Amino acid sequence: MAGTLPADPTPWHERRDAGLSDSTMRRTIGTVTKRFSTGQRQVFNGYPEGATAREAAVKAKRQAIRDLDTLLPRLRDSVETNGGQTYLARDATEAVAVVVKIAQSRKVQRIIKTKSMLTEELQLNQALQEAGLSVVETDLGEYIIQQAHETPSHILAPAAHKNRDQIETLFRDDAREKGITPPNSNNAESLTRYARQRLREDFLHADMGITGGNFAVAETGTVVLITNEGNADMVTTLPSILVSVVGIEKIMDTWETLGTIIQQPAMNGIGQRLSSYTTFVSGPRREGVVEGPVEWHLVLVDNGRNLLRGTEFEDVLSCIRCGACLNVCPVFRQVGGHAYGSVYPGPIGIVETPLLTDWRILPELPTVGCTVCHACGEACPMEIDLPHHIIQLRQEKVRRHLVASGVARSYRWWAKMWATASGYQRSLRWARWGQRLYLKQGTLHDAPGIAHGWFVSRNMPPVASETFHEWWLKHRQGGT
Repeated sequence: MAGTLPADPTPWHERRDAGLSDSTMRRTIGTVTKRFSTGQRQVFNGYPEGATAREAAVKAKRQAIRDLDTLLPRLRDSVETNGGQTYLARDATEAVAVVVKIAQSRKVQRIIKTKSMLTEELQLNQALQEAGLSVVETDLGEYIIQQAHETPSHILAPAAHKNRDQIETLFRDDAREKGITPPNSNNAESLTRYARQRLREDFLHADMGITGGNFAVAETGTVVLITNEGNADMVTTLPSILVSVVGIEKIMDTWETLGTIIQQPAMNGIGQRLSSYTTFVSGPRREGVVEGPVEWHLVLVDNGRNLLRGTEFEDVLSCIRCGACLNVCPVFRQVGGHAYGSVYPGPIGIVETPLLTDWRILPELPTVGCTVCHACGEACPMEIDLPHHIIQLRQEKVRRHLVASGVARSYRWWAKMWATASGYQRSLRWARWGQRLYLKQGTLHDAPGIAHGWFVSRNMPPVASETFHEWWLKHRQGGT
């Protein structure tokens, strides 16, 4: 069953141009991604064991995806043995309905959440708010973009597109609305102190906590959360009701295989050997324990994931949401995450978005969002062949007739011309003749047809008046 994902209906060229014109976003995204990608290289250079663990993690994760039919019921049995309740949601609609029903039946009013890309995928916050519930994101980056009424721009750093001046403005507006003391400056310490003060009340008075899950261990019925702020510990221990929303692809078989993969998100995402906080949820509060939820509900979500199993794209389910592919992608660095229009930006989003939704959402992404530079394939710790998949998806677009007929004919003509040396030479002669209409002061400023888009953000030197092959034919000596 195909899944659903939220999508920005704005045309690609408008999303792209908005990103290119946002100098603040480009500067902050560039700084963040460079720091993360540099950290990834450095942590592996100084930790040889990390590479060995990564190879073991790839094998374990691939095997877990293949064994999902047996691991899924095993996980549910383990969770229920521990006192939790489990649900299997085929799509976003079912998953959202389960969570809303739990909240309404318990007369919940205030909800606190940890960072979760899956709940963004499900648009869970909107559904809960429409049901009259207060929902507060407790991850600092998520809290910032919630204040701005925006979506994450980066899988790992949701507010990577904002600088401290913009964050201070958001917090000051919030303080003015609430009638409380605003942050006294835009330094990181002051802004963090303000967010901590604001969130403390929500932590202490929340009726329900909602988490995602980086991994789920079938052997023990444990959901594993990896954070750098410790907010997950508050969300999972203070409210009386806890709901964890986890994709079915996150299941690992045993505690031992979890050990092979648990370092990978931090090492490849932010360049640390281990995240600051690792939180384990293995059931509701036991008798005699004073903290932890009284009820724990685990919602396991398919939403198109099973469609990929047994296909050439199965390895995509191995993604650990580390963001390494985004951090090295030259397109992402220039246009930012919002330009992709999908909850999952960057190379992984280009591949996942059409696949999970059977091409119903943003089918243009494989064509417009990638230069096929292969940087993402080299950076991916799970060895997902993203460049190859993107090329496959481009071919699939043509097979599904999702490419405009005029564009398809132009590319077929181009391929036919350049398939032979004579055709290539002929196209150069035509280009020299045609480019005269678009030359200004020795620079090519535009071109007809499908080439027009290339010049929206750049100019080019003209086609050479003489190619090397032409020069060689004129000047070769002795006819050799």
